[in-house]
Amino acid sequence: MKHYYLLYAIILFVFCTTISAQSYRYTHTLFPGSVKTAGIIYGNAPFLNYPYINEANTTVQNLVMDLYRPQNDTFSNRPAIIFAHPGGFITGSRTVDDMVAFCDTFARKGYVTATIDYRQGLEVLDNPDLHYQRAAYRGIQDGRTAVRFLRANADQYGIDPDKVYFAGSSAGAFMAINSVTLDSTELPAYVGPVFYTAFGQNYSGPDLGNPDIGANLGFSGTPDGAMGLWGGVDDTLKIGANNAAPMFLVHGTDDETVPFNSGPPFGYASLADVFGSNPISIRLSTIGIPAADTYFVEGEGHEFHGASNGMWENGTGGNEYWDTIVKRSTTFFWQIHKPEAAFSTTANALQISFNDLSSGATGWKWEFGDGGSSTEQNPVHTYSSEGTFLVNLYVRNNIQSWDTVSREITVLDNTGLEEPLSCNIKIYPIPSNGMVTIESGLPFGVEKIRVYNASGKEIPVSITKTGDQYVLDVTGWIPGYYIAKFIAEGEIVCRKIVVYK
Repeated sequence: MKHYYLLYAIILFVFCTTISAQSYRYTHTLFPGSVKTAGIIYGNAPFLNYPYINEANTTVQNLVMDLYRPQNDTFSNRPAIIFAHPGGFITGSRTVDDMVAFCDTFARKGYVTATIDYRQGLEVLDNPDLHYQRAAYRGIQDGRTAVRFLRANADQYGIDPDKVYFAGSSAGAFMAINSVTLDSTELPAYVGPVFYTAFGQNYSGPDLGNPDIGANLGFSGTPDGAMGLWGGVDDTLKIGANNAAPMFLVHGTDDETVPFNSGPPFGYASLADVFGSNPISIRLSTIGIPAADTYFVEGEGHEFHGASNGMWENGTGGNEYWDTIVKRSTTFFWQIHKPEAAFSTTANALQISFNDLSSGATGWKWEFGDGGSSTEQNPVHTYSSEGTFLVNLYVRNNIQSWDTVSREITVLDNTGLEEPLSCNIKIYPIPSNGMVTIESGLPFGVEKIRVYNASGKEIPVSITKTGDQYVLDVTGWIPGYYIAKFIAEGEIVCRKIVVYK
């Protein structure tokens, strides 16, 4: 998997009416606001009863999310992103500032977004490591329940069920990362029945079960991609090559709450070491699926985007790091679901056939560089004259995600390549796979010879001159048809070159 965070040159051009309103969906803010549907029940689960000492003392309660959709959007096949708040599995809610800001921001770009509540509460004074591990696992289960819920109700909320992503901060990042890396075949011992002593009394905790419990079990709870803000895992070796969902990791190197490398959370020695974003990234690279993107900031700590437990420290919004995280996460999620634009060309004098080589595209918009355009997949365009033209191809897929590619093509009027004979230019041998000799008494220098491939693209060449002869080295060229163009005495002459294996 390639490193996804690349600088994309976005080529702006006029599109047809049916496409222009959505030209840059998912990367640009296209909608005036988001429409919130609050209090949606996405599942239920056994919650620990306060004071959380007895893990067998539970009450089944509803799990709740708030859903955000783009205002005035009529499209109904959109990717979704679930956001999970921070709080150490002790505090926090779906209404914290940064999660709501994420939901609104991405809904305005065209996503369906949700911020979720999940099970909280644990005993931190006695057997804290056991209880923290089990609390985190309950959170992972709830996050996967939310993923399954959106897939099961995709039609109702206008979601593509194959494009459901998960993002979280701190505790929410543990949920996000582990949701794509934890396999039901490698569950740790603390997930099963446990026995422990607290404040002089003996207790037992139930088997927590598989990562997927509850409703909608016919749907996968594994997200199609994950963003973890200052999160971690308990064991990087459990991340295998089958855990290939794209991942974006954000962390400060001086984080004392969740270590950037490894150590106990909060610096609390009674808790087992966790492994932060840096060893996760190293592990992913080691097994051949490097993180799609990483944003590691030297010297910064926990929630360095300007929040504390999800609430803005200045009361109004995030800092400059927040802006960077939004930009990079925008690119990350778009890269997962966009098509890939590509094309080749075939030349017949001034008539150029454009061959779509894109993957995942269902719509096309070509601009040929001379004012002409087409929405056909494989158009044929005739230029009125020779020249070099910048061709743009914009493609979109079934969720209106998009990509562009552009490159220059050189168009030559090479009809009658062997004429006029009076030009006295000879090329031999034809075909060749080594040295080609060019003979001519015309006054032109090496710099006046241009060679183009069958797509009309000029290629670099090695030519030496001896008297009236020029020697062109075609060794190693791709077999096929080439055009040599000579400029002499104000006249342009073209000749064929054929290279064989």
